[in-house]
Amino acid sequence: MRFPRKLAIGLGTFAAALLVVLMLLPLLFRDRIESRLKTEANDAVSAQVAWRGVGLSVLRDFPNVTVSLAGLSVVGVKPFAGDTLVAMREARLVLDVGSVIGYLRSGTPIVVREVVLGAPTVHLRVLADGTPNWDIARQRTAGGPRKSSGVGVTLRDLRIADGAITVDDRQSHLVASVTGLQERLRGDFAQKRFVLSTRTHADSVSVRFAGVPYLSRVAVELNADVNADLVASRFTFANDSLRLNRLVLAFAGSVALAKPNLGIDVSFSTPSTAFGDILSLVPAVYGKNFAQLRTSGSMSTAGRIKGTFGPRAFPALALRARVENGAFRHPALPLPARDIALDLAIDNPGGDLDNTVVDLKRFHAVLGGRPLDARLVLRTPVRDPDVDLRLAGAVDLADIRRTVELEGVTELSGTVAADVAIRARLSDVDAGRYDRVAASGTVDAGRVALRTAAVPRPIRVDTASLRLTPRTAELSTLAGRIGNSDVRAAGALDNVLGFALRGDDLRGTATVTSTLFDLSEWRSNEKTTDVIPVPPHVDFTLKAAATKVTYGALTMANVRGDLHVKDQRVTLQELSMETLRGKVVANGFYETTVATRPTFDFDLKLAGVDIPAAFAALTTVQKLAPIAKWAQGSVTGSVGLKGPLGRDMTPVLTALTGKGAIETERLLVQGAPVFEKLGSALSLEQLKRPSFGVVKAAYDVADGRLHVKPFVVKVNGIDMAVAGSNGIDQSMSYDLSFAVPGVNGQAVQLGAQLTGTVTDPAVKPSVGGAVGSARDLAKAAVVQAGATRANAVKEKTDSAAESARARARAEAEKQAATIRGDARALADKTKREGNARADSLMARAANPIAKMAAQAATDRIRREADQHAEQIVREADARADAIVAAAGAAPSRP
Repeated sequence: MRFPRKLAIGLGTFAAALLVVLMLLPLLFRDRIESRLKTEANDAVSAQVAWRGVGLSVLRDFPNVTVSLAGLSVVGVKPFAGDTLVAMREARLVLDVGSVIGYLRSGTPIVVREVVLGAPTVHLRVLADGTPNWDIARQRTAGGPRKSSGVGVTLRDLRIADGAITVDDRQSHLVASVTGLQERLRGDFAQKRFVLSTRTHADSVSVRFAGVPYLSRVAVELNADVNADLVASRFTFANDSLRLNRLVLAFAGSVALAKPNLGIDVSFSTPSTAFGDILSLVPAVYGKNFAQLRTSGSMSTAGRIKGTFGPRAFPALALRARVENGAFRHPALPLPARDIALDLAIDNPGGDLDNTVVDLKRFHAVLGGRPLDARLVLRTPVRDPDVDLRLAGAVDLADIRRTVELEGVTELSGTVAADVAIRARLSDVDAGRYDRVAASGTVDAGRVALRTAAVPRPIRVDTASLRLTPRTAELSTLAGRIGNSDVRAAGALDNVLGFALRGDDLRGTATVTSTLFDLSEWRSNEKTTDVIPVPPHVDFTLKAAATKVTYGALTMANVRGDLHVKDQRVTLQELSMETLRGKVVANGFYETTVATRPTFDFDLKLAGVDIPAAFAALTTVQKLAPIAKWAQGSVTGSVGLKGPLGRDMTPVLTALTGKGAIETERLLVQGAPVFEKLGSALSLEQLKRPSFGVVKAAYDVADGRLHVKPFVVKVNGIDMAVAGSNGIDQSMSYDLSFAVPGVNGQAVQLGAQLTGTVTDPAVKPSVGGAVGSARDLAKAAVVQAGATRANAVKEKTDSAAESARARARAEAEKQAATIRGDARALADKTKREGNARADSLMARAANPIAKMAAQAATDRIRREADQHAEQIVREADARADAIVAAAGAAPSRP
């Protein structure tokens, strides 16, 4: 029995030792493998590749080695410097153990068996000139030696979890987004021919091309088993499927790789003809209760893509979609949508994406007895969109709510009627060739009411009328309300086609008036989106006038000025208002480029603003000027502040910067702990309830503190000098000095240092620079007053003699000034005469040789004239100084 027991102990010891070795190996070789990965990344791409940390394990995928890169990111370089191409929570690579050992022994390539990407976010961009941000592979120098690959890829498994992709192609005017991406790609890439299996799911896919939305928040699922032929670089599909919400497309064909192009031959069609399948692509209809809809009618979808796709090539494509006699009704809602018809064709003969023609031959639907018809032809959608649009119909908005479940909408009513015809090329609109533009029709709305969870205050449009012309879309009238706020507007919109088809800014001008406008009602009811957003892609100039505007506790009357809305920024230009019992003129901007962190930069001119009212309404005043709590009076001056705003739309005080200058008259402070304690410390009752004369003070704001520049003010007959700062934490650090009237009008000099907080101050008084207790300082003040009285007697005796000396000094200074003035006049005359002689000599030189000779002579004449003038001034100064000195005064020269 001893032998089996010893064998078990030996095996257990060996297993433990092996486990220890497996745990230590990653620690021993992690740095070398990380260094190799960095080298390969830098050699492979022209971008900034970084990760937060590296993990190494031989136990997770035993016997292979697992390398984990936490916080992996790829950031572009010029022209995409600072733009993140890829960022992910984690990238995990499973490396073939044999290749790792070979690399450590002799530097042979490392083989990657499996890649797992955790929460990757990919941002794909193409500039207007066609430059993509993903073209980051380093090019091998022509004629240079090809480096041996340091990493070989024989993948068997690629997984993506919770991925997201955005596409912004400015050249093709293509915008797309994918969220909730889950991918499982399997195949033996070590083989020449194998089956590549892909299982792809995305929670939401949106695609917009040339202003036309093709997919909007569609759930996508792709199941395909592809026959991969790596020798021929061809991938063949057969009986594979793509699901878009409920619409299933069966596709077959092949894709061949031939750098830089792809050879494509793929056809697809819908096995089902149920109208409900294509209806699921409508976001407003496809909700959680879509399965309960009762639908009828038929549909068909088919298409083919065939040809070459590449940087300068585009395949031929043909897509057909038809709907006949479509209808749907929700069992819990009273109205159906019926007589739905669609005939859509998208064609491209090949060669160029701009050859695409979108032809919506017919769209028809009846909602609540009101028909809606539309037709659209779109040609050359990329370089110069050519649009032919016809839209006619009317909708009772209440019928929409009686037909479709609208989540979060609690009120919807009113009518919208449109009769519009547009036939135009975008280039003609841009160039102002309006004789080639056909645009006519109207869009009218009346008695519209909307209330949603995101906008809790009801929006009501009593009347609105938009008239299309070749130049503009004229808003002849708009009258409505947002909660308690009334709005009237009239104006015009420019570049409507560019906005719709190319994503250009929508330009416009308008005059907006209101009797009451409550800005608080523009804020969302959702706790995470309290920021008031400025919309993108608009360029509006507004002339605004409002009788009353409110925002929280702040009320403004007779508001007038210009507002410019552009690049998600509202710029105020000379916006005047009556507020806080005074007047304010504002210039500056409010910006929401970063939606979660809005910023502002305002310059305010104040006139007679009431201090108690400002303290009650403005958090910034409460934090930066807390003494205003106990102050009575008004303030005039300028205030400049800039910085970020929080989600509650109040300034982030620690990040504020600014400067300003203010002036007050008849300022009274009562009950302030600072002055109560200051008066007691200095034994000056008049400081406990100070009444200030004219206050003129300048200040800076930085690092959460208000820094007051030195100024002097009269306080109940006492001259007080102030300098220091206070913080948003209510802390203080001020130096004060006082000139207290004494005997015979002579002042006693007192001082104090203020620290602590506004409500709990600490006062350290001083006299003539000496610091001590209040009793000691009072005695020192009495002694200083007695000395001042003795000095006053002596000064009176000496005053008569000083008066005589002063008269003599004044006469001497007057005579000296006359001598200096005459000398300077003579010096100026001497220089003018010398310059005139030199100019005359140069003018008489008739040829280049004579001019060269004359130049030397003129330089000498000017130099001698300057020297003579300087001598005249020096001699006059000497005579004047002698006269002043004889009178007993120090020389004084201008």
